[in-house]
Amino acid sequence: MIYLTQDDLNLESFERFITESTGGDSSIVDNAEKKAIAHCKTFLSRYDVEDVFDEEEPIRDEHLANIIAIITCYKIISRNAARKVPSDAREDYKWALEQLEKIQTGRVTLELPPRIDSSTGNAVSNAIFGNISNPDFYI
Repeated sequence: MIYLTQDDLNLESFERFITESTGGDSSIVDNAEKKAIAHCKTFLSRYDVEDVFDEEEPIRDEHLANIIAIITCYKIISRNAARKVPSDAREDYKWALEQLEKIQTGRVTLELPPRIDSSTGNAVSNAIFGNISNPDFYI
């Protein structure tokens, strides 16, 4: 695994569920984690994702690790056709996706290094947009 530990996964699901869903094949867990990381990268545009998810020495944020663990466990458990995904796992998955959206919009911040613009050397920041239109204003 790149970003998670087995303890992270065991906090989100019973080890028995993970073992039954993967058949003891650790490559399935690794692939599920890679897919969860790829999904998370699309929401982390303000952070240096190459350093954060470096395979040698990742930069760990506990909130992000929790989100990735939830998504990974959901992918692992949902692949078992004989078992229905528990409702609490579905709710956790929805929560994780909501957290990613909040991270993307800046309502939730992580303790991770910002993405640096190579031409200026400054941290990349997204522009803030606002709308001050008033539909009830008549001239």
